[in-house]
Amino acid sequence: MKTNKHATQGTVQKVLSLTHRIVPGYITFVFMVKMIAAFQPFVSIYFSSLILDGLFRMDSFESIFKNVIIMLVIDAVLVLIRWGLELINWVKKHELTQKINKMLVDKTMDLDFDILEKHETLDMYKKAKDGMTAGGDIRSFIDNLAGLIEKISTIVYSLVLLVPLFIPRAASETGALTGLGYFLNQWYSFTIMLVVLAVHVIMSYKTNKKASQLQMEFFEKNVSYNRYFGYWFSLIFDYSIGKYIRLYKMQKLMIKRVQETNDKLEAEGNAWINKNLKISMVPIVSQAFMQLASYVFVGLKAVFGLISTGKCIMYVSSYTKLVESITGISDNFVNLKMESRYLSFFYDYMEIKNKRYDGTIPTEKRDDNVFEIEFRDVSFKYANADTWALRHVNQKITLGTKNAVVGKNGAGKTTFIKLLCRLYEPTEGQILLNGVDIRYYNNEEYAKLFAIVFQDFNLFSFPLGENVAGGVDYDRDRAVKCLESAGFGERLAKMEKGLDTPLYQYDDENGVEISGGEAQKIAIARSLYKDAPFVIMDEPTSALDPVAEYEIYQRFDQMVEGKTSIYISHRMSSCRFCDNIIVFDEGKIIELGSHDKLMSNKGLYSELWNAQAQYYA
Repeated sequence: MKTNKHATQGTVQKVLSLTHRIVPGYITFVFMVKMIAAFQPFVSIYFSSLILDGLFRMDSFESIFKNVIIMLVIDAVLVLIRWGLELINWVKKHELTQKINKMLVDKTMDLDFDILEKHETLDMYKKAKDGMTAGGDIRSFIDNLAGLIEKISTIVYSLVLLVPLFIPRAASETGALTGLGYFLNQWYSFTIMLVVLAVHVIMSYKTNKKASQLQMEFFEKNVSYNRYFGYWFSLIFDYSIGKYIRLYKMQKLMIKRVQETNDKLEAEGNAWINKNLKISMVPIVSQAFMQLASYVFVGLKAVFGLISTGKCIMYVSSYTKLVESITGISDNFVNLKMESRYLSFFYDYMEIKNKRYDGTIPTEKRDDNVFEIEFRDVSFKYANADTWALRHVNQKITLGTKNAVVGKNGAGKTTFIKLLCRLYEPTEGQILLNGVDIRYYNNEEYAKLFAIVFQDFNLFSFPLGENVAGGVDYDRDRAVKCLESAGFGERLAKMEKGLDTPLYQYDDENGVEISGGEAQKIAIARSLYKDAPFVIMDEPTSALDPVAEYEIYQRFDQMVEGKTSIYISHRMSSCRFCDNIIVFDEGKIIELGSHDKLMSNKGLYSELWNAQAQYYA
């Protein structure tokens, strides 16, 4: 774990600045709580020594009782103040956590799609998220910073009470002392306790440093395992796929995957524990020796009459607090270094730069919706792939045309659409909108041009209307009209809550389960609601029965009136109503034209059509 002093200082500055910006006042309250926590034990230590000495001297009841009342009142006031501050802090802590989580979510939502889907990005996100908990998160980091102030304050309070212990007593007070008694009454006797303290601090620091290194190694080594474990474990409790697990008898497979990942984590965990056990005994032995030395040193001073019995308890308690604080400071620095490394995962993730160039040109606000897309010698290769997904593609898509994209599996159809929507950038060539490279357009405005239904579309456990509109505030009449156009009107009429009907049961136990065909109709309605110039549908009727599919196609002209539509389909019959059919094979456009033209060419399209047509004869 390489974390130098400057890196830790940089993290401190980042954390304090970020925390103050998103939750003002939180740092101040944490430091105030720690200051009170440092002072509070010394109230009892000091007044307990006075009370004990008073009892040994047989002081009056009023005198002893007065010290008891003062101690209890001061302690009660400090407890109340600390309780009030911690209550405020509890709210602010949760506010800080929620805002940090929101930052992670916002960053993830803002990342380029091709960056987000990479394995290394997923690992970085896992590190950032887990590092905020496994490493103690920002709240723990701030607590450690405040803990330094608490321990420094404790050291000051301890030294104030301990100084008299090392001040030599006059011979008139102690009588003639020789040997050990004489040595204990000299100022330099404190060197014994200083040596004991130094040994304990050094041993504790080295042990904690080694333990933190082992923890960090364990964490970084098992990021992927943790991600895999979370994936497999979540599948077991995902009721939406429960039917597949049961029908295909996949229970043993799922449990095996979880067990395999768990075994790897367990093996690593046991190795980590064994290493920690070997070094954990060092500070325990050191602590015991230090404690024994303090009792012997102070006890002997009491035996030789150099301090009172009450003072004996006060000095032992103060010395113990001193040692704990000095040791704690070294622990704090070790923890801060370790947490700096954990927090660096968060900052590394937050600082990922999007590669996609985000232009500034607004898309044209044309009443006539005149748009033309052109692929100009476009090639694309996925990261770490050996073959080209698309190669030298040249194609124009003009306003108002109905286009079909067909081809065998893996021919490049979906890649073509993802490039069109700017989910990916071309490896070579350009994509133009009205003659301008699409990279120069503002990306948010460019995205508004497209309404898309991918083959692997998703609906969410939101109310039906919000799924259609993609937002909380929406035009209800328009949402109903789009659902009716998509063939969902009859099902909608049967829903008691209408557009407010919650879908699925993840968020609402009264959520409605819908079929795959119904879900596809809702997805189509969502694309219609967006009212974009380009409508793109990837297998838009794959989950519909033949009657529903026929009804959709019958209404398609009305649904996409005045728009440019692109269909990706393996059902060749859906191509007949399209003006232009683009045939892909091995990443290249090999045929182009109307259905009649392509059938007369006797090429791949004709082959695919005839292969399906025989089943309808």
